[in-house]
Amino acid sequence: MMPNIQINLKPRFMILTALLFIFSAIAVSWSVRTLAEAIIEQWAPRFITKQALYDKSRTLQPILREVALSRQLATSQFIRDWARSPDDQEMTNDALMELETYRQNFQDRSYFVAFLCNGHYYHNNAANEYAGKEFRYVLNPKKEADSWFYNLIKQKRDIHINVNPDIELGITKLWIDVLIRDGNDIIGIAGTGLDLTRFLNNVVEESEPGVTSLFVDHSGAIQLHRDKTLIDFGSISKKQDTHKTIDLIFQNSDDKKVIYTAMKELEAGEKTVSTAFVDVHGHRQLVGIVYLPEIDWYEITLIDLATILPLSHFSNILVVFIVSLLVALVLFNFALNRLVLNPLNQLDQAMAQIEEGKNPSRQIKQGGRGEVGSLINHFIQMAHTILESRQILEQKVQDRTAALDRLAKLDPLTELLNRRGMTERMEAKVNRAHRENSKIGLLWLDIDWFKEINDTYGHSFGDEALKAVAETIQTTIRPYDLSARWGGDEFLVLLQPADNHTLVLLGERLRSAIAEHQCTMEKISLSVSIGGCLSIKDQQIECLLQNADHALYKAKAAGRNCFYAYRPPPHE
Repeated sequence: MMPNIQINLKPRFMILTALLFIFSAIAVSWSVRTLAEAIIEQWAPRFITKQALYDKSRTLQPILREVALSRQLATSQFIRDWARSPDDQEMTNDALMELETYRQNFQDRSYFVAFLCNGHYYHNNAANEYAGKEFRYVLNPKKEADSWFYNLIKQKRDIHINVNPDIELGITKLWIDVLIRDGNDIIGIAGTGLDLTRFLNNVVEESEPGVTSLFVDHSGAIQLHRDKTLIDFGSISKKQDTHKTIDLIFQNSDDKKVIYTAMKELEAGEKTVSTAFVDVHGHRQLVGIVYLPEIDWYEITLIDLATILPLSHFSNILVVFIVSLLVALVLFNFALNRLVLNPLNQLDQAMAQIEEGKNPSRQIKQGGRGEVGSLINHFIQMAHTILESRQILEQKVQDRTAALDRLAKLDPLTELLNRRGMTERMEAKVNRAHRENSKIGLLWLDIDWFKEINDTYGHSFGDEALKAVAETIQTTIRPYDLSARWGGDEFLVLLQPADNHTLVLLGERLRSAIAEHQCTMEKISLSVSIGGCLSIKDQQIECLLQNADHALYKAKAAGRNCFYAYRPPPHE
């Protein structure tokens, strides 16, 4: 009976061993998947938050400038006078010249103006195709194609942004519409358009695989999407039940409820970015939503987790592991401890290290013999893949953070610090001065007659003047001093260390350097008025700024193109 028992025990033991190894294989597969899911759950929301905020800044940057110019156009006295008397030929000529100036400054080199009194619609494009024939057609309240105009008038919203095809002109653009008002009366609409295809390529087109961006309005109607068939063109003139909404993207009712709830919370200011996991056409994706109050839209960013952090390459590990199991069963009697138990112990320790985010190289020996050794090698590759994916994700988060920080603290035109960036640096400098009982100096510069430069030569010349002043400031001040565009045509220079002699010397040097600057625009002679002040012990930033502003006022009152140093009252 013994031989038979031994013969029966061997296959049974091998079957039991096989079952144990199969169970181990399932456990390893589950552990790897759980680890990958944990990485996704931890890092993906952070990544999409930075991605969504970055996309928001990237989207608003080209639009806000056009919105600002459109507002200026709608409030132009020439345009409003013309809208009140559209048949006056002299006013018409003056207004068309004004429109041409704005056309040269708009990004798309195009404009439109429409009047409520007679429905006249004026337009010219980048090719100056309609020069001399800017009047294009007459709007008709009974025509569906013209209903956008009368709907905007009825809504009384000062600004509206929509994607709409103009059938009469044969173009489709991202339109920026601004109401022309005469007191409380609405007398027309003016604005510009951005080329839809170019805007989609620059902003909405997928910047990297697995990332999709789209923009919707309050009702969920899709305003921008790289798939133009999903865009709800002419939303303003459509009935509610005919809109193309996010229902085309999110089929699950719970997901749609999450999206709409997040939109309300963002508009109420309860959150900056809202994230959630959703199902899109059967794929699990992470969604990030931000509200853009400047244009009254929502930006939705979708990340396909299977593309950003795929799990498919882990399947090869499982196949190799199964093959190794079959070979291990044959060699089990003499290699169980060496080829199976020890490697499994190493694998277990290595997985614990990966879960802690550490490199498992010290816990597992690369190489070895047979299929288990091959399994170990593949596991090391898998571990490196996971760690590299984590590092890449962390780097992306850092890159997005750095990009947002730069956008938030630098003036894009002059590349100097903006108001926010300068305020932060000033706080640090003032605190340091308080600790060290030292003084800092502040110079407040204002370009003389800057409005006249803009009105006479146009905003592009004004921008060149701002850049020229900024460049002169940078080349004149000391390397360790700080400079910023404080707002409009005003600049700040922070001096530390500083005393009365340094303050006066640098103030006069800056004034003289700007006055002597050889501007590329020969028609413009630049000068600045400068107010300067020194800090006193325990002085707050607000008081320092107030003293510098007072000195600037004195410099302007003295005839401009001069420097004035603040003199504190005797009791100070």
